Amino acid sequence: MNRLNSRQTAGAILFLLPFFLYEEQMLALILFALGLLLIHIEKIYRTLSKLDWREALFFTYMFHMLFGERGFAYVGVEPLFVTELVLAVLVWGYRRELMQVHQNLFIYYLLVAIGLVWGLVYLWQFGISSLRDSLMLVYALWVPVIYQVFRNKRGYDLFFVLFKLFIVLKAVAYLHEAAMILSGQRSLLMEGFRFNVGYIVPSLIVLSLFLPLRHLQMRYKVLSLMMLPAVFTLFHRSVFLGILLALLFIFLAGRITIRKSILYYGVTALVLLTGFLVYYNSKVEMDLFLVIERKMSSDEGNISFRFLSWEKVIEKHEDHRFLGYGVGRPVMFVKDNQFYDSIDLNYFDIRDIGGNSQPHNSYLNILARFGILIFPLFLYALWKPLERMIQLARTQKAPGDHYTRFLLLSGYVLLMYVFAFFNVVLESPHFSFLFWLAVAMILSYGRDRNRGHHRLLLKRTNEAVKVN
Repeated sequence: MNRLNSRQTAGAILFLLPFFLYEEQMLALILFALGLLLIHIEKIYRTLSKLDWREALFFTYMFHMLFGERGFAYVGVEPLFVTELVLAVLVWGYRRELMQVHQNLFIYYLLVAIGLVWGLVYLWQFGISSLRDSLMLVYALWVPVIYQVFRNKRGYDLFFVLFKLFIVLKAVAYLHEAAMILSGQRSLLMEGFRFNVGYIVPSLIVLSLFLPLRHLQMRYKVLSLMMLPAVFTLFHRSVFLGILLALLFIFLAGRITIRKSILYYGVTALVLLTGFLVYYNSKVEMDLFLVIERKMSSDEGNISFRFLSWEKVIEKHEDHRFLGYGVGRPVMFVKDNQFYDSIDLNYFDIRDIGGNSQPHNSYLNILARFGILIFPLFLYALWKPLERMIQLARTQKAPGDHYTRFLLLSGYVLLMYVFAFFNVVLESPHFSFLFWLAVAMILSYGRDRNRGHHRLLLKRTNEAVKVN
């Protein structure tokens, strides 16, 4: 028993240790201590101790990618970051399973192969920058890897239990920022509440508010209300649109109890958010409501930048329609709001002079780089999860958390699809993982070995046979 307890303690410590790689040391210590306490209270250590080394590595990586996002994703030495290292180790660890290509996953293997071919073809001309661009498709290798990790119900159970850690630790991070502001160590500006907010976890927590998930007790539901102002003060319109689209799907596909939950929490959240905005506006140096009005205008600079960058990328696509513009050179370049037609710089040069070389639309970027012949394959890879969502929505409306979890994962997929349309997602090591994570989890969800109620029915049948 002592040996088992030591293993559980060691597993919990290793799980939380990466906080010290990307957080402020005082905050990292607070999150580490509180995380250990929650892991003990919620008995998460039992599940962690049962993971094999591949699963333990993946869930540790996944937790910190979701929580820390960019801060954790860029741990490493450029251009080799933690994502590439973890992916390589997991591919080696699951090498036997990955060699058995599941028919449902073939399209993702094909995307990986195309990315590698494009990267190697342009390697002699553009060097490491060609490999950097090819990762837009090569990162799809996450899908078969994650498909193996979530091969049974235990993986999903752990994912949803970790929501409690996300909710509590994110709230602590915000309170730490508030303490820094009140003590005068930081100034409260218009976006002062954005500290370490990230994009994905707060959005997922907001979605979970509207779902009657039994594993989230009321104390976690109340605490997760802190994510509403956190998400709102991002002023990130694509996040808002993704959340609204996800909620619309959840409302239409959910049962009557879920629809009531959406209406109940929606009204409550709206009242609380309005109160927060009035209070927040009295503290910031700018007129918050004027900022909101400006952000809603189509003439706002950030929106104009996106439209102009999309136009430049479409021009590149028109000139290289079939086989694409290729990888390794920027499809656009803008500095100080000035777009340039010719580019004789690599990505590292552009970064050093403070320019921008990626259009804020991953789909258009892939269309321009890989051409119209490859793009339909990519669209088919995006359709596969949507097809799975429609299938499960039609056939799996069983009582309990199983269907509710499916709705949250479906919302996650839609959130990432919208986010990738307006942002640099598939090109980056942090958001690309979160994108393919959503795809793989919904593809794997609902497999026979993941449906706990099937095992329950079988058990009852066996008991009935014994009685007879």
